[in-house]
Amino acid sequence: MLFLLAAAIYMFSTGAHAYSVDEITNYASARALVQTGTPDLRSQIDVPFPTSQLLKVEHPDEPRVTGRYGLLSWLALVPAYAIAAAVSPDPVPVGPTFPEVSHVLPLTGLLFNPVIAAVLVALTYLLARSLGLSRAAGLAVAAITGLARPGWVYAKTLSSVPLAATLLLAALLALTGRRGGTGRLAAILSGLLAGLATATRSEYAMFAPILLFAALASRPGRGRVAVGGLWVLAWVAVVVPGVGLYNLYRAGSMIDFGYPGQTFLWATDRAHIGLYGVLASPGFGLFVYMPAAVLGLWGLLTGAGERWARWAMAVAAFTAILIYGTFNDWEGGVSWGPRYLTGVVPLLAVGVGCLLSGGAISRAARFSAGVLIAWGFGVAALGVLFDYQRGWRNLWDVGARPEQIVWDPHFSPIGAHLRLLRQWLDGVIEPDTYLGWLLGVWTVPALAGAVTLVLVAAVVSATRFGLRGVNRIG
Repeated sequence: MLFLLAAAIYMFSTGAHAYSVDEITNYASARALVQTGTPDLRSQIDVPFPTSQLLKVEHPDEPRVTGRYGLLSWLALVPAYAIAAAVSPDPVPVGPTFPEVSHVLPLTGLLFNPVIAAVLVALTYLLARSLGLSRAAGLAVAAITGLARPGWVYAKTLSSVPLAATLLLAALLALTGRRGGTGRLAAILSGLLAGLATATRSEYAMFAPILLFAALASRPGRGRVAVGGLWVLAWVAVVVPGVGLYNLYRAGSMIDFGYPGQTFLWATDRAHIGLYGVLASPGFGLFVYMPAAVLGLWGLLTGAGERWARWAMAVAAFTAILIYGTFNDWEGGVSWGPRYLTGVVPLLAVGVGCLLSGGAISRAARFSAGVLIAWGFGVAALGVLFDYQRGWRNLWDVGARPEQIVWDPHFSPIGAHLRLLRQWLDGVIEPDTYLGWLLGVWTVPALAGAVTLVLVAAVVSATRFGLRGVNRIG
């Protein structure tokens, strides 16, 4: 039921169009495969996508042009696009709601990340419960994951981050909550899922050693070596074809990932800038967009739940901060909040649940945590209501320079979206929601009806199972 509730909210949130050239590139790759049987982008250049909107990799020896991003980042779009190509309405027109020309079939956006992000919400609840947290704590974790983090904004998009985050969390979930430790099948499943995450975003290979440690730590006594070996074999079985051979196909080398210009701050004397920025810069900092992440980190280190699993999640979060914080483009370009870190934020949501479940927490402490969570919800809602590209244009219109957007609170994208909120209230613009544009005044009743239907179904289901349990006891 959590899945259905989250999917309904996300579908009503999405603008059902692309928000960046990354997404357009992946969409074009999926479109090319459905139309021509190959991901070669030459069939998509200029008609319908301008070449400037496609981030391409040209094979050095073959007449082949493919997208820059991982195999699953676009391959996962294929089912949604195939359905949309058959039954979807035309792309949305330019107007007060959608100021940019779109070539994306709306049904693709409705069927892709809203569904994947809803799966992620359900998985965070299951992970919290498998760690031994209460049902109430699990629901709080799911609510934070669903609505009080920057990931809600990326659930609107065609970004690959929600899929990679879902696969990463599922790989960890496969290792938890088993009496007697992780079994061999669970280790294989976890390795396969981690491999798929790497095939979606190649930098997710950084989490492989952490998940391997988790697999070993979750298996006490005999069988630990076998479990670890099976995990590695499963991961390699996916990564070699899904990453290596795909790189060979598109770039002529198994180790060419299509990012020739990526540099790192550790090669300069300013390595600390990105580490501070991804956490605390007004424009992109994790603690600015989701201050409850501080509680999440503390909860993973000290809270309730299986220690090895908490520590594995904490190490994964710190690893992401360390790696992404030393990218030369650590801020993630024209985006919303800490784009790179959104993949590990669900782990921090679990950490909040661990903290609130550990020991005696005073009423004042719970209230303070609620305030931080509410801040995250409010900021995420601003990003959902309005296209973040429109927010950036608002900043450019007032003459904001890139360094001011990063470091000056006055020019934060959050402030830009507050100005967009005022424009909406004044009737100048409309929210970036496709179903809102399509349904008009019926949007709120339709969303309320969908949510009510899911909640009623949940109550009826719980009541039926409860009565069956009573009858069996009787």
